Amino acid sequence: MPEINQKALLQRFEPVLRFMHGERFLPYNVDDYVAEASLWVKEHNKPPEEIISESELDLSDLGSIRLEGVRRVYYLQFISPVNLAEMAELKIKELRESVKTRKFKPARSRLARVGYLARLVDAAFSLALLLRGRVPGDSKTAAEITFERMLSNKRSFKYYGRVVQQSGWTILQYWYFYPFNDWRSSFYGANDHEADWEMVNIYCYQDSDKVTKPAWVAYACHNYSGDDLRRHWDDPELEKVGEHPVVYVGGGSHASYFQQGEYLTQLSLPFLKPYRNVISVIDKLLRKLFRENNTAEGDESEKSQLFTIPFVDYALGDGFSIGPGCDQVWDTPGLIEPAPDWVVNFRGLWGFYAKDPFSGEDAPAGPRYNRDGSVRHAWFDPLGWAGMEKVVSPIEKEAIFEVRKAGIRSEIMSLNKEIKWLQDVHYQRGIDFAAIRDVSYLQKEALAIRELLEEERMLLAEKRHRLTIETAMLEAMERHSESVLRENQLSIRAHIKRPHQPQSKKDLRFSGLAEVWAAVSIGMMMMAVVLLIVFARQFLLVGLSGLLLVMITFEAAFRRKLAGLVRWIAVALAFVGVLIFLFEFLWFFLLALVMVVGFYMIVENLRELFARK
Repeated sequence: MPEINQKALLQRFEPVLRFMHGERFLPYNVDDYVAEASLWVKEHNKPPEEIISESELDLSDLGSIRLEGVRRVYYLQFISPVNLAEMAELKIKELRESVKTRKFKPARSRLARVGYLARLVDAAFSLALLLRGRVPGDSKTAAEITFERMLSNKRSFKYYGRVVQQSGWTILQYWYFYPFNDWRSSFYGANDHEADWEMVNIYCYQDSDKVTKPAWVAYACHNYSGDDLRRHWDDPELEKVGEHPVVYVGGGSHASYFQQGEYLTQLSLPFLKPYRNVISVIDKLLRKLFRENNTAEGDESEKSQLFTIPFVDYALGDGFSIGPGCDQVWDTPGLIEPAPDWVVNFRGLWGFYAKDPFSGEDAPAGPRYNRDGSVRHAWFDPLGWAGMEKVVSPIEKEAIFEVRKAGIRSEIMSLNKEIKWLQDVHYQRGIDFAAIRDVSYLQKEALAIRELLEEERMLLAEKRHRLTIETAMLEAMERHSESVLRENQLSIRAHIKRPHQPQSKKDLRFSGLAEVWAAVSIGMMMMAVVLLIVFARQFLLVGLSGLLLVMITFEAAFRRKLAGLVRWIAVALAFVGVLIFLFEFLWFFLLALVMVVGFYMIVENLRELFARK
């Protein structure tokens, strides 16, 4: 597709981005960002080394520099360390601006939204953050000042677009570059890192008049992929301004959402996956044992929170907006298909390398690559990334159905001809067999014909069975093609299994006391355990059991689940009581069982005896 056509198509559907109030970092052009950055390399067991300083680096260098060494990490550094005088100046300016603007405050505690296990894992994660690699605390402040200076020189809000043809689809990729991700420091999220690449995909097709029409939209959201990321163009959940889909951007994280609201996001650590699986299996067994419904949305949400770290993505859309009819319109898009040298050749990180083992504080790589240098799934397979590889474009769908139905009809005609021919042969062979079966000197031939008749009967039954299956398939195909071509509201959402939706007001009805309890409960439990070990070690087991019961009772009260807790305690006590009974009176139980079985055998045998008489 010619460059002018690509830009026109991208601009026709370019998304509208709605940001949180207090969002400081917006999609910007990479040329000015790279001009403000320096290029570094970190080799294993060696200190970082600056290769090109910020006054000398430009975008062409990223496309031409040769990256060598498997154990070397190349990265840009947007913010250089500042001295005390510079930092003092930054803090004073930040204080002045905080008076002018309303600072973000979360409406509800994130810890009150989850249970004990998630809070415990969160406490461990917070402690680990103090020890592992992280972005320096003043980087966010310095990045704000630098970015504001860049905006004062040039207000350049830009995206980088690709137009990709794949399996009958025309895929429009919109890549947005943010100079800084301040989710942790500004919005109480999981991480901070320099640079951030986010993406929106629009899947289009050409109708019979060669007019490009949109069919599906997929928004990048953290590390998720698959069917749940996409919505049909006619889905009421997808908000649009004309032909421009609306994206609600998470504060600081820049994750993309279809609806405005507060999203509970669980960060899963790989080494905790076995524990989550074990808890899930136990939960399913208990629910099956007590015949409880296991498909409730709330229950699924709580199970997904096991051994995960809870964070809230605030995507309220009450701040700055970019796009048609918004506070700011987009600049002319930058085309990255075919990919320019800086996209293809630079596999390094686009910001500070914090050496974080979880990679949360490390900057991301460019739009084409993952942090480890491998090609992103969304880049080489934009269909598969959003589960679109199984979706046929509307213009091809009817043709494919017709071809498939024609193939089934042809198979049915062929089977009917084969059955008629085979049936005629079978009749003739039956006449031959009837004529010679009583002739003594033709018994050998009669036996051979009888064997052939048996084989033909089996073959006829097999072909008639196939004919029945093919006829049923054709009928089902007719019904299915009609329903699919209609694409009603039910069918356009059938692919969504676990939609990532904002929490409802009902879910956020926490009292102030419940939020305080969620904040202090884990710390209180840890201190109580220490006090038990120090002052009452001889009662440690009893003390821990009592402590656990008290904590669970308080938790159930704050979460309005006391009735369920009482029920489960009653079930547990009953189970323990049965075990004690069996342990104490096992022999009496076995003897009584033998007596009952013996009496039953006598009754059954006597009933059979008298019935015979």
